[in-house]
Parts: sequence; C-alpha cells; structure tokens
Amino acid sequence: MASLRDIQKRIVTVKNTQKITKAMKMVAAAKLRRAQMAVIGARPYTDKLSEIIKELLSRSTDSTNPFFTPKTKINNVQVMTFTSNRGLCGGFNSNLLRRTDAFLTELKGKSIAHDLTMVGKKGRDFCKARKINVNESLIDEADTLSFERAGVIAGVVIEKFLSGQIDEFYLVFNRFVSVITQEITVKRVLPLASERETSAYPGMDYIYEPGRDEILSSLVPKYLANEIYRAHLESRASELGSRMSAMENATNNAKEMIGSLTLKYNRARQAAITVELMDIVNGAEAIK
Repeated sequence: MASLRDIQKRIVTVKNTQKITKAMKMVAAAKLRRAQMAVIGARPYTDKLSEIIKELLSRSTDSTNPFFTPKTKINNVQVMTFTSNRGLCGGFNSNLLRRTDAFLTELKGKSIAHDLTMVGKKGRDFCKARKINVNESLIDEADTLSFERAGVIAGVVIEKFLSGQIDEFYLVFNRFVSVITQEITVKRVLPLASERETSAYPGMDYIYEPGRDEILSSLVPKYLANEIYRAHLESRASELGSRMSAMENATNNAKEMIGSLTLKYNRARQAAITVELMDIVNGAEAIK
C-alpha cells in the first residue's frame, strides 16, 4: 500500500502536469483563432478558381491539354501528406498516416509506383520507423508554409507532370471542420478533370484575350499553388483544434485523478490516525 508521502508526491506531479496541459490548451486556442480565419478566408478563392477553370474547360476546344486529359495508363503517382512537427494532438497524425499508408498500399496493389513527399516531422518519423521510402521531407513547411513557397513547390510538381515523371498528383491532409472534427481528405489535384463538364452558363460566352486555352493553362500553376497552400492551412487549423481538444481532455482527466488521489490520501491519513489512537488506548489499558 502506498504511503502518505508517496500519494502526496503523485498529487503534486499530477497538478504540475495539469498546469502544463491547461497552458497548452490556451496556447492552441489562441493560435487556432488565427488559423481558422485563414482557412475561412482561403476557401472562397480556391473554390471560385476551381469553378472558373471548370467553366473554361467546358468551353475549351483543345482536347490534348495534358492538365485536363487523364492518361490511359498510370505508372507513377506523387503523394504529398501534411502532418505536424509536434505531438500531443490526439489522433491527428496517427489517423492521417494510417490513411496514407493504406493509400500507398492500394497503389502498390495496382502496380503503380509512387513518390512520397512528407510534410512534418511526425510523418517523416512514421515512415522512417516503418521503412517507407520518402522522396522528400518538408519540415519547416508544416508550421509556416507561405503562398510563395507553395508556388515554388507547385512549379516543381508541374515540371514533373509535363515531363512524364508523374501521371497524377495527390494531396492527403486533415480538412478542418470544427475543433473536435477533422476530415481526412485524399484529393487528386492533377490532372484537374477526368471528363469535361457541361457549362453552368450554356447560353453565354466571353471574348478571351489572348485565348481561352492560353488562359486555362496559365491558371493551372495558380490553382495548384493555391490547393497546396489551402491544404497546409486546413492541416494547421486541424492540428491546433485537435491539440486543443486533446489538452482539454487531459486537463479534465488530471482533475479527476487529483480528486481520486486526494480521497485516497484522506482515507489513508484517517486510517493512520485510527491506528495511532488504538495504540494509545491499548497502552492506557495496559497501564491499568
């Protein structure tokens, strides 16, 4: 049975842990507000850009544009997965990495090779522990990916796509829904469309300068950069929301544990006092 001193030490340890988890929750909550506003601000632009590209594609006369023409045989796929640099964020990383591993296994089953770009230390360490080949690790980008940096990454991906090194490009990330809900998303970004959709405005058309197909091709790098940047923002907000929720649960669990240990301490102290009283009473009786 634990002594009173041991129980006291455990109570102090749990209280110190509770202070840490509570502080981490408050920090995550402060950062989450900014990250959430960034996600909300980025979504309309990305959605509208996608809508414009689909509309232009429905009117395009160029049926050979590689950005919009799926290849008959897929030989190599590039996958970019967004994880975090730090832990203590619930199932944010583990669930995403399991989904990535399942997706890579699915590609392997179809005899499709893959290039894996892993964003974040947690993803890199996961692949290293399981001996999964990672072609490129982006560590700093997990916390601070700028739109300019996303444009550089998009340029490299487009170069690989046009040269035939990759046939498809996928983004795997946690889409932010709420503080307690994140949706794992596997999104094919290139090629952009598997089939030409019907125009949303069939009775209308525009005068294009320099030309419809030229404008369509010029929008692709902007679209790809924005998709990569948006995936980062979604992932960042999801990480902070998951950490905030995890730290709140940890704080509540610590509170329950402190209550349980305090009750155990009081019972042990009461038992010790009772034993001492019994010894005094027995000693007095023996003197008589």
